[in-house]
Amino acid sequence: MDKDLLKFDKLLISARYWLLGMAENDPGYFKVIDALELGLEHHDGHRNGGDPEFVHQLGIFHYLRTMHKHISNPKTVYKLVFLHDALEDPNQKSKRAGAPKYITPEEIRDAFGEPFLVKLRKMSKEILGLPNLDFSLDAVFDDEDTSVAKGGDRVDNVASMIGVFKRARLERYVKETMEEFLPRLKRSRRKFASQEAIYENIKMELVGTITLIGHILDGYVPHEA
Repeated sequence: MDKDLLKFDKLLISARYWLLGMAENDPGYFKVIDALELGLEHHDGHRNGGDPEFVHQLGIFHYLRTMHKHISNPKTVYKLVFLHDALEDPNQKSKRAGAPKYITPEEIRDAFGEPFLVKLRKMSKEILGLPNLDFSLDAVFDDEDTSVAKGGDRVDNVASMIGVFKRARLERYVKETMEEFLPRLKRSRRKFASQEAIYENIKMELVGTITLIGHILDGYVPHEA
């Protein structure tokens, strides 16, 4: 069996069973499972590097759920994680066929309600292939739910880009993370004090990874003992 597929299957199975366990005491988690299944169905292609496309969403979810008790609105955050690219990215198979299919805002509203759609739109740089003129990182990090989901998204992105992205893109991600993400994470940490542990964890993960990437880009050679 393909090793990457085995890893993906394990992440998917464990996510489903964890959420089913949570749903035993809180039926609201069945909606989170609905979001997982909708995202899985839509994101059925592959990432740069060959991994199944939805491994990105699963990676963010498993990272954030380790801090579950610190998340103020975990059901909302997990739904955002599973669907954060749903309005922005077309289905890859339909795109290759020349008729890209998107999940529409109306589908999201019907399935998860208007308040959730507002947050999902806030996270989307594009909607149905067109620029979202209302998108801003300030708005994302001024929201207690989208700030956590976006922080987790950036952690997974920088952790998975080594050996995949070209140098220029790596440098761009490092610069953007340092200048655009870390200051906003600090602001979120102060604004949403009950989630401080999450923002601090995200910051430490980002700083550690981009420091490593910086050493790699500089041709790091360790000093002799």
